Amino acid sequence: MYISYECTQWYTNKEQELFQYDRPPKKIPTVLPKPEFMPTRLLRISDLKLVEGSQVHEGYCALSYSRDQSGDRLLDEVTGKPKRRIDEGKHRIIRKRRRVKEFYGTNDDDELDNEKDLEIKHVKFEGLIQQICLQFNIKYVWYDQMCINQATLTAPSRLSLNSVFEKR
Repeated sequence: MYISYECTQWYTNKEQELFQYDRPPKKIPTVLPKPEFMPTRLLRISDLKLVEGSQVHEGYCALSYSRDQSGDRLLDEVTGKPKRRIDEGKHRIIRKRRRVKEFYGTNDDDELDNEKDLEIKHVKFEGLIQQICLQFNIKYVWYDQMCINQATLTAPSRLSLNSVFEKR
């Protein structure tokens, strides 16, 4: 399964009127406060590199998601059961193209409904996470697929994963 993320976001006011904005509201902090618990590894959003949690001096966001959303499911040829996932970079980031009229401040109620008015970029799941985090000013994120060495995961380690979400 692949995800399409439209960068243009919508919100409603007190009167339930629908409005559009290209950036999140100004109330998003520039730095998230550092929590008491820091995971061993975090994903730095600017370059998608893993960094030691002990070296990060600000907060992070934890991502909870279904692995069904991160690519194609490969089935075991013998059992027919899901074996693993492969991400072929089919997630889509969709942006509205900026038109000359908008750039110069003129607007004539034309709708942007057709494909030529949209810029579509195909990315892997990590690229999708990067876009969302950049748009909402999140500099570090924790998610299991990148931040946990799955080969060395033991039962007690799984229990300690709760602390990633509980201490937030």
